[in-house]
Amino acid sequence: MIRVVLPPHLRNLAQVKGEVELEVQGQVTPASVLDALESRFPVLRGT
Repeated sequence: MIRVVLPPHLRNLAQVKGEVELEVQGQVTPASVLDALESRFPVLRGT
């Protein structure tokens, strides 16, 4: 389990409060964390 703290403007876009917890399959890299985040919150793609 990975915890991600989004800046306020991205929390508003994703409509979340506080930390986001993500499950990352395989090796944890910055790219895999971003992929998991964008998969769970499609509105954050490309931001």
